[in-house]
Amino acid sequence: MKKRFLSFALMTALVLSLCGGAAVAAETRASDTIRSFTLSLVEGDSAGEVKIKFDVRANSTADEIGISSIVIYKADGSYASTIMGTKGNGLILTNTSRHNSSYTYKGTSGTSYFARVTCTATIGSSSDSKTLDTNKVTAP
Repeated sequence: MKKRFLSFALMTALVLSLCGGAAVAAETRASDTIRSFTLSLVEGDSAGEVKIKFDVRANSTADEIGISSIVIYKADGSYASTIMGTKGNGLILTNTSRHNSSYTYKGTSGTSYFARVTCTATIGSSSDSKTLDTNKVTAP
């Protein structure tokens, strides 16, 4: 009876370890469209401004690439604003493999902010997005 229980426990542990490995692999898979995404928040040039600097690179020339949304939060986590990326505001580019630029948010001087930024890239019928949070910065 002890041998059966031990065999069953060992088999169960093996099956669970294989399932866990599959879940980790799915979370760390490479993107079909996004090669890299870097992000930082710095003080702006004028009072109350913070600048979101970003660099999105695609695996090849993308039909569309850039920032789909920027959600601004105060350092305490309270919501401040949302900016949706469009071609019109320059956050989305077409027919290129890289978008390296910045976006300036006008807030309140002396307030600390951070941003949750989502990038996107579409190549043919494949599309992907990634979301990162910036560091916290106090607006001048």
